Amino acid sequence: MNISEIFSDSFKYPIIDIKKFAIFGIVVVLATLNVSAANSSVLQIILNVVSFVAIILVLGYGLDVVKYGFKQDNELPDFDFKTGFVNGLKLFVIQFCYLIVPLILIYVTAYLSGFLQSLAGIMKSYYETGMYSISNSFLTSMAVTFIIAVVLSIVFMLFANIGMARLAKYDDIFEAVNLSKVFKDLKKIGIAKSIGWLIVLMIAGFIIILAGVGISMIIPFAGSIIASFIVISYFYLFYYRCVGLLYSNI
Repeated sequence: MNISEIFSDSFKYPIIDIKKFAIFGIVVVLATLNVSAANSSVLQIILNVVSFVAIILVLGYGLDVVKYGFKQDNELPDFDFKTGFVNGLKLFVIQFCYLIVPLILIYVTAYLSGFLQSLAGIMKSYYETGMYSISNSFLTSMAVTFIIAVVLSIVFMLFANIGMARLAKYDDIFEAVNLSKVFKDLKKIGIAKSIGWLIVLMIAGFIIILAGVGISMIIPFAGSIIASFIVISYFYLFYYRCVGLLYSNI
């Protein structure tokens, strides 16, 4: 499938089964609970547990959507909360692995470029004197760190999505974090095509999420629930479908 076909399909996919969409929407609402609104520590603990379980279930169901995507199955998966929870935990581990590596590399880059030291010096000067000056070395180190951060983010976002698809296909965490095999899959799909897919995905995702933010701001309290139930749920299903369809090109 080309990029336009992937996104045309994915935009329609979340609402092909309203009943399943509604069930998923309820889980997403539970995953996005406003725990800070609880007026007791006990209730906060309970809500935190409920929210965490719901987040894992969202991930698990998303993995099923990815699997349906690369098989080009045009139905929403049935709900299996037990299996979904186990799969969600696996995906949680995978996403953590693909997040922590670029963060460490960005931190190392910021340190080696002198950005962290320069920033600390500026903050210290402002704290002691109320004044600060920005040197050329600070701007240079910031630019280097920013460029490296952008490149690493793009690379690891692509790797993370293909890793997720491999987890859905093989049901094996080690297959999902095998970077050499992930890279081979990316080459089969096409590096340029994958980057183009990611750019379109980010733009579409930004627009969808922006709609959710708008609803939350227009309608006090209930707006956030409506946004989670409809917009955020739609985005998740749209996103996971996009990943699955991209992987179907292998």
